[in-house]
Amino acid sequence: MRHISASWRAVTAAFFALIIFAGPVFADALDDYRRAGHIIERADGLVEAASNAPPAARALVDRVNAQRINLYEERAAQQGVSVEAVAVIYAQQIRASAPRGTLFREANGRVVRK
Repeated sequence: MRHISASWRAVTAAFFALIIFAGPVFADALDDYRRAGHIIERADGLVEAASNAPPAARALVDRVNAQRINLYEERAAQQGVSVEAVAVIYAQQIRASAPRGTLFREANGRVVRK
């Protein structure tokens, strides 16, 4: 259990570092598109563009996913766990910190609003 607890702390700290270093403009744009329903957070820690998403939101989805995948791979290698395990932990943290109105696609495919 101690290894999981240490891994959880490391992943959580990395998540908050990502938010801090991503910059307020990036975070503001992501939050704005999430609130508008143009970007949907997924249970696997990635995002997807909604069918009504404008081109700028679709481009942001590509950038966010590339950064998240890179981070998940780095953390998984450091912790000796699967990328999927890291992504699920991040997805939980993202859900907790996402602004009200954010859409989430659950593992069963259902989309719910926070």
